[in-house]
Amino acid sequence: MSLKLLLAVLLQPSLAKVYQGTMSMWSETKDTLVAYKSEGSACKFADRLMGGLNSATAQTPYITSKNYCAVNRGLFGNGEICGRCYRLTYKGGHEQGLGRPGSDVVQIVDSGSWATFDCHMTAFNKITDYNTGFFPVSYEEVPCNTASQGPVVGVLQYDYYWTKFVFSNLRYPVKSADLIIGGKTHHMKLVGGYWGAWTGPITGETSFKITEENGYQVTFNNCFGGWKNRKTGDACYTNGRSKAALPPPEPEVGSSLRGAKHNTSNATEMEAPETPLYP
Repeated sequence: MSLKLLLAVLLQPSLAKVYQGTMSMWSETKDTLVAYKSEGSACKFADRLMGGLNSATAQTPYITSKNYCAVNRGLFGNGEICGRCYRLTYKGGHEQGLGRPGSDVVQIVDSGSWATFDCHMTAFNKITDYNTGFFPVSYEEVPCNTASQGPVVGVLQYDYYWTKFVFSNLRYPVKSADLIIGGKTHHMKLVGGYWGAWTGPITGETSFKITEENGYQVTFNNCFGGWKNRKTGDACYTNGRSKAALPPPEPEVGSSLRGAKHNTSNATEMEAPETPLYP
């Protein structure tokens, strides 16, 4: 093998692994799975405490278009899968010959499905051209498309010591998260779909640093107007995302603030040109 050919093989991007599973459906009601019984489902993106389907964390392209699914307990784990996107493909082969081959990308918002994936009727129909039953599908992880407002962290619930948060509108699920208050770092814990931090009595400027599964880092600065001002339903946005192994990016010209009340985040974005962060 020539040196050029060897380098081409070694440097080509790795392909996502394709798995085999099954897919079923839930009803077509607007809040199925993602806001089931107004509890925000396992991943809490549309929890009623934060505003249900109007929550800042529920405004991903997949939730607003009803392209979302629950997964079985084996895939869900401790919630590490929340927000992950998969391409589901039905190639035919249903025992009764139902439906027609199709494919689409969905986002994971809940757990407890009987099949590998239980999807909102909208997504189920796009993939199978059918409205009920269990279908054999292949699935592979893909980066999520994101809404233009950028990554967001929402306050799910809080008391004096323990505060729950939901991260959303990311390309990949959150691998690790830190909460920084007044310069002190509090390592956050994943608890079945939401992230929590035990802080005790503390005040100060508030920010977050999270790392996605693919190694990219997201920073949220100057959130909520300070820690003592945080309230359930508050949201903090950022425009920024960077790869730790890469040199710092040049500041974007004319970058603007996007966010809910009390947010003054103003970070910069670094992303490979062929995979824009915000379509």
